[in-house]
Amino acid sequence: MDELKAANLGLTYDKSLDGDSLKGAMETEKPNVLVVRSTKVPANIIDSNPNLQLVVRAGAGFDNIDFNHAAKNGVYVANCPGKNANAVAELAIGLMLSIDRRTAEGNALLKEGKWNKSMFASCKGVRGRTLGLIGFGNIG
Repeated sequence: MDELKAANLGLTYDKSLDGDSLKGAMETEKPNVLVVRSTKVPANIIDSNPNLQLVVRAGAGFDNIDFNHAAKNGVYVANCPGKNANAVAELAIGLMLSIDRRTAEGNALLKEGKWNKSMFASCKGVRGRTLGLIGFGNIG
């Protein structure tokens, strides 16, 4: 954002915009480019601004953007695949360890003031085990 400001490009940043508030901002600000993460960009948002030329999903995929409607209206849609691949892979590994160690169950018991040490003695760990990967995209 600093680079865009330094280049004297108009910039409005408001991560709280969605639905009607996003539509209102599109009608008022009339940006050429809209950058979103998980915010839904349906046809009515695209139609609310005739200046819109590009919608960028700051993440993988673009299932939150009405891609077909955008294309029919000459609005290009782009995304940033692979930019969060390391974070997603690390989260997957963390969740695998959490399942084996029954972390969520242990946390819930502690909140109830209970501790069942024997329940956690059966954790197998990952050492010497085989992990299968289905697909070898950016995350795999």
